[in-house]
Amino acid sequence: MDLVEELTRFAATGRFGAFHAGVHLRDVVAAYGEPEWSGRVSAKRRWPHWFGYGSLQPVFCRCRLLNALYIPGWHEELEIPGPGGPGAARVAALPVTESQLTAAFTAAGVVWRTEWSENLPHQRTLSTEPAPDTVVYFTFWDRHHDEGRSVPDWPLYQAGTSGSGHGPCPEPDRGLPDDGYGA
Repeated sequence: MDLVEELTRFAATGRFGAFHAGVHLRDVVAAYGEPEWSGRVSAKRRWPHWFGYGSLQPVFCRCRLLNALYIPGWHEELEIPGPGGPGAARVAALPVTESQLTAAFTAAGVVWRTEWSENLPHQRTLSTEPAPDTVVYFTFWDRHHDEGRSVPDWPLYQAGTSGSGHGPCPEPDRGLPDDGYGA
């Protein structure tokens, strides 16, 4: 599996496998099986929930639509769910560097914006807007800056997506049990 190619497709389309802003949790379960773990984002609120699919960390709102996906890049490898559910995962080697991704984006015709923060001088983010109300981002960091051995080609820290086109979730029917997947 070529992770740079997968991330470039993600930047261009807003889709990472079955994951994309607004996908329903039941469609992800149909594609990959039950999540390996799940839990509330906040102990004080019933929803949203985190779910675990390999290394991927999707967050679903109360009406079970994806409102964020986090792809960690700081590990030595990334486990990505494959079709067929548990046991069908694919593994990709990390790190992926900024120059690898920008070269792939350029070759694929992907347009991106680079963002820096004065508060975080050892971090920068590339972002794309592949669909209305959808942002895909790639955050890179100079992980050795505090050791005095900064590198010019920063590794990927995290990639992800979020969508802003989802309005408020309808109030849940308190008469129904919360099965974790139904609306």
